[in-house]
Amino acid sequence: MIRKRQVFQLLVIEYIGSPVISVTVDGASVISSLTLPNNTFRETRILALPETAIGFVAQLQSTSASELRHQFVGVAEDQFSVQQLFQYYEIAFKGTVRCNLFVDQVTKKPENSLNNFIDLSVREGRTQDTRKIYFPALSYGYIPHVSQTLTNTQNGNIISVRPIALPAKFNKGIRRHSEYQITYRGDVNLAIYLDGRKIVDRNLPQVKIPQDGGYATLKDYFPSDSNGNVLQYMQTSGDGDIALFETDQTLLDTEQPQQPMS
Repeated sequence: MIRKRQVFQLLVIEYIGSPVISVTVDGASVISSLTLPNNTFRETRILALPETAIGFVAQLQSTSASELRHQFVGVAEDQFSVQQLFQYYEIAFKGTVRCNLFVDQVTKKPENSLNNFIDLSVREGRTQDTRKIYFPALSYGYIPHVSQTLTNTQNGNIISVRPIALPAKFNKGIRRHSEYQITYRGDVNLAIYLDGRKIVDRNLPQVKIPQDGGYATLKDYFPSDSNGNVLQYMQTSGDGDIALFETDQTLLDTEQPQQPMS
């Protein structure tokens, strides 16, 4: 049986010490001579692979003198057969991680920032956290990807990654949006784009994040003449997070629930 081409997303590796690893896919170099953070005892680390890790066979080479166990985690390439408008990546991680975003191997600047990367840190003394990294407006394509860059200070551990596409109700032909409603917590700077043009940029009233959750809902108005086809929102700064976003137009849609891409 001929195996399917894979989009290799993660490398799960268990080791002790600080081995130097290299990764190839179908014989082509993907990672070359990367020194992993030191483990004083045998521990498992999960590393998000570069955007070029697409092919049939992934292989790992290591300088480790002790036993090293590993597994590649991938998704069949044919699961990305439809062009989509990508909204954000949901990333679960430990420590501090530096991430890069791509669509079809083209670099995307996270949250429309000036940098090609974004640094994430766990909040409020947690041992593990989940954050969203937003794609720039109008990020159409087939294959989304997030990779991790290890540095002396950004040496955390990625646990899982999940790309989320923009729901169809935000992209259903030209409409006039009048009001929006957002449910959020913490410190959130909200940006709203209509057909790639920023129409709202504001820092929301801060909502304290207690141990039991604590989300708030805010309603406000769009600028006049907010007419367009594709409405997108993103969090551009702040350590809070957005749970829900709707407008007077999207609330009228009754679409079937969408299963997030795995």
